[in-house]
Amino acid sequence: MTLLRGQFLTTGPLALIAVCYFIAAPSVPASRVEQLFAPSFSGKSHLLATDCRTVADQLQQQLSRDWNIVIHEPFVIAGDCPVAHLDRCYQDTIAPTARALSVQYFDQQPTWPISIVLCTTDESYRECHLQLGDKDRSEYSGIYLRSQHRIVVNIATGEGTLAHELTHALAHADFPEMPEWLDEGLASLYEECEFSPDELRLVGMENWRGAVLRGAMKAETLRSIAEMTEASFAKTDPPVEYAQARYFCLYLQKRNLLEPFYRKCRTHAKNSRNGLESLQELMGMDEASIDQAFQTWMMRGDGKR
Repeated sequence: MTLLRGQFLTTGPLALIAVCYFIAAPSVPASRVEQLFAPSFSGKSHLLATDCRTVADQLQQQLSRDWNIVIHEPFVIAGDCPVAHLDRCYQDTIAPTARALSVQYFDQQPTWPISIVLCTTDESYRECHLQLGDKDRSEYSGIYLRSQHRIVVNIATGEGTLAHELTHALAHADFPEMPEWLDEGLASLYEECEFSPDELRLVGMENWRGAVLRGAMKAETLRSIAEMTEASFAKTDPPVEYAQARYFCLYLQKRNLLEPFYRKCRTHAKNSRNGLESLQELMGMDEASIDQAFQTWMMRGDGKR
C-alpha cells in the first residue's frame, strides 16, 4: 500500500479490521449527546452553517437520488440509508467520539465542514468513489481526503473504521503539522476502543495489529522507535509500521503519557517535527532506552491487558 501525502487510508478486509466501534463502545444516551458535545463546538459561526449547507447541496448533486443527507455542524453526513440511521450514527458514534477526542487532545475545532459518507454495501462504496470523482479505493475500508475534508467509509466491513478516520479529520484542524507516524498511530489506536467510565475519553484496546507487531519483533525485522519517527511512514512494510505506531500509542496510553505527549509534540512542532525530542523529554529516556522499554512491554504481552 502506498500512503499518499494528505490522504489517510485504512486497510483491511473483514478479517483484519478491528471489532466494530459502533457496536463495542457503550452508547451515550441521545439526551446527553448535545450536552456533552456542544461545548466543544460552541460559538459556531453563521458562515460554518452556510458552508455545511453548500457541501450538503454539492453531495446531493453528486450522489444518487436515493442517498440521504443530514447536517450536524460541522458534520455533513450522507449515506445510502434512511435519515433515521444517519441521525442515530451521529448520536451514538460520531458526536460522542468527537467529544471524547476533544476532551483528550484537540483544542482547536474545525471551522470548515467535514463530510462523512457512509456506504452500506461494497457496491455502493465503489459507486460512491466514482460519483464523487475519487479514484476507486475499494481495497480500503475507509479513507479521509484531507484536501476535501471528506471521510468515506464502507460500513459493510464494520464501522470500527469510522473512529479511525474521524480522528484524522479532527486532528487536521488541531495539529495540521502532526508527524505522520503519530497521526496514523493515534487514529489506529481507536480502531478498537471503549469509553472510559465517565464516557468522556476513549480507551484504546488490543487488536489484530498486535500479532503483526510481535511477529516482526520475533523475526528481528522491526525498526527502532527512532527510525519509526524519522523515516517516511508506511513505505517499507505498511502492516508492521501501522502496528508499531498503534502499539506505541497504546504503550504511552498505558503509562498515562499519550495525552501529555500529544500536547508537548504539538507545542514543539516547529523545533521537533518528528516528535522524538518531545518524547525523550517527557519520558526522561534516550532513544535506546525508550525502544528497549517498549519492546520489553510488548514481549511481556502487556498490550493484551
